[in-house]
Amino acid sequence: MNPFVIPISCSLFIFLRFLFHHDLSISLWILVWAIDAIIIGLGLISVIQLIIILRKKRNRFAAICLAALLTIGGISYGTDLIKDLGLRLRFHRLKPAYSEIIEKLNSGKIPGEGKYLGTKYESETAPAFRASFSWGGIIDNWYGIIYDPSGKIMRCNEFDPRFPDQTPKVKEDEELSQIRMAFGGLLYKAESFGGHWYLCWFT
Repeated sequence: MNPFVIPISCSLFIFLRFLFHHDLSISLWILVWAIDAIIIGLGLISVIQLIIILRKKRNRFAAICLAALLTIGGISYGTDLIKDLGLRLRFHRLKPAYSEIIEKLNSGKIPGEGKYLGTKYESETAPAFRASFSWGGIIDNWYGIIYDPSGKIMRCNEFDPRFPDQTPKVKEDEELSQIRMAFGGLLYKAESFGGHWYLCWFT
């Protein structure tokens, strides 16, 4: 067997595991630890195999494979870069359905809460129109996409209510209080996905 098959496959598995982290966590959450164990095992075998090849003779391709494997592994397990990329790709895949739901909500053709095009949604009109699309969670600990034409949802980033003692004291006004309690949760983080779309976390 080609000695580079396992290292290349392992690098690809690591990349895909984190690129589709959300879907994996939702669909196969009970097996995530096993998948990571397999990937780490294959990674160690690959590193040892490539080092042996490099010690026997200088092989440029082996060096490239080793560098690529260590880089992808370090970035994937040490940062959220690939996870974040996966979340953005997921949003752009679902955005057409979300946009159609927003259009139907604005025209009054569908109720303020329900399921349309196989997608669950919820909207609120006071104090401003917003719509949410959950990406999963437990009870009131969830995260998902929020459509907010006002853009004020980003104000939730002014402080983190989960760690009040570690957050600089700010005077909380009525608007901020309403934003924090959007969709019946405690909103503590929002990230802009462009336009009026935001990925938000609730606790």
